[in-house]
Amino acid sequence: MADASTGRDEPGTTETIDFRRIEASAEFRELVSRRKRFLTIASIVVFGEFGLYLLLAAYAPGFMGTQIVDGLPVAWLAAMAQIFLTWGLTWAYLRASESEFEPLEERARRQAEARFIRDDAPAAAETTTPTGGSVR
Repeated sequence: MADASTGRDEPGTTETIDFRRIEASAEFRELVSRRKRFLTIASIVVFGEFGLYLLLAAYAPGFMGTQIVDGLPVAWLAAMAQIFLTWGLTWAYLRASESEFEPLEERARRQAEARFIRDDAPAAAETTTPTGGSVR
């Protein structure tokens, strides 16, 4: 059986995991595609909001200094919006991870176990003698 931390086989086992075939499988590609789509959208939202804040701070200091309620400036509200946006996206990722990504991971894992484990490594119990014969 393969060591989960290194992906290498433990001594005495005959299974070899074919990672290239796993990466090429439809299940794994779907998982990677959905995660990439989520992270792309989240990145666009975060960098867009951060960029807007920086642009407003640099080019509209009068607007950012406008006081809304009891001396509370727009800049402070925009900065707090960044914090809440970060929390919201973190919550959204955790929710998507539990409801969407984990089932896909499980399906890809099951498919990999069923189809992509090679048994072409020499048997651990079989050894070769110096003359080329094998002994059990």
